[in-house]
Amino acid sequence: MVHLYQQFQPLDFDKNTLKMNGNITFKELYEEFIEQYRLKVKPSTIMITRRVIEDHALEYFGDKVLKDISVRFCTQVNRRWIRDGYKQAYYFRRAVAQILQYDVQQELIHENPMRKTEPIKRQEIDENSVATETMTVYTPKELAIFLESCKKHGNMKIETYFRVLSYTGARKLEILALEWNDINFDSKKLTISKTLAEVESSPNTKVTKVASQSAKTTAGKRTISIDTETMTMLKKWQIRQKFEFNILGFKTTDKHQLVFANRENKFCRPGQANDWYDVIATKYNLKRITLHEFRKTHVSLCAMADMSLEDIMYRVGHKDSKMTRQVYNYFYPEREERSADRFAQFIEKEKYLF
Repeated sequence: MVHLYQQFQPLDFDKNTLKMNGNITFKELYEEFIEQYRLKVKPSTIMITRRVIEDHALEYFGDKVLKDISVRFCTQVNRRWIRDGYKQAYYFRRAVAQILQYDVQQELIHENPMRKTEPIKRQEIDENSVATETMTVYTPKELAIFLESCKKHGNMKIETYFRVLSYTGARKLEILALEWNDINFDSKKLTISKTLAEVESSPNTKVTKVASQSAKTTAGKRTISIDTETMTMLKKWQIRQKFEFNILGFKTTDKHQLVFANRENKFCRPGQANDWYDVIATKYNLKRITLHEFRKTHVSLCAMADMSLEDIMYRVGHKDSKMTRQVYNYFYPEREERSADRFAQFIEKEKYLF
């Protein structure tokens, strides 16, 4: 009679692991990883990861079986990315390491070779050296000239878009994602809670579509005050938009009606605002800055208007103070000195009251 323990002998997991490890390739692992990753992260993150891995990593790692991916091999690939001049090389390394870590979690390999390589440094803001750096923004006069040029151009949508961009410090895609229900005309408040992003049209292709998704961080979700003139301009644009779309046969009564829709009353392309800016800057021969530098312009002008660092951070939706402080200190270096003088004056004035 065969004993029970002989009939049901335990599996040799080590051998099974080694067998799988010898047969599965990085590409096969990646395809498994991306399926479960879709359940955890935003659609835009999936698209970014796919572009990194499929455009930059699979040519080196794709056909290699997992047991053949060594620390030395990973180091050589990292050096190749750096040598080829990819500014996102640090992200390439991180994405590959993330997939290999999934490999470790599945017990196909015992260690993550990419994590053992020397990290690729991402360029960090050095707050101590900002005084020696050149930062490009619009001065109040330059901003006024630009906005006046938008008005002369005669397109109310473009004029309103850049007024909101300049006077809120919001990101360009946050503004393109705005709906009319995000604006409270009575309280003069604007709620920013989402942004436009390129996402997958299909898991089987690299074709993308534009979609709205929630802000990345809690700090990115904010309700800010809007000045009266900007609110008046938005109201006029709302009326004009309704008139234009009625002619084209589109209704604007949906509660999710976009503030800045394209001609089909759908999301604009993410690069649309850059095209608008290029038209204005070229037509009127204006000083050029990037649309991201409109945010820095807003921060610098808020600092000049004597707003606190914390208030500016909230207004522009910054999770930490690095970028805000960089701009803040660059354009307002004497603020700390003025604060010391104010403190001394306060003590001198109030010292006899207590």
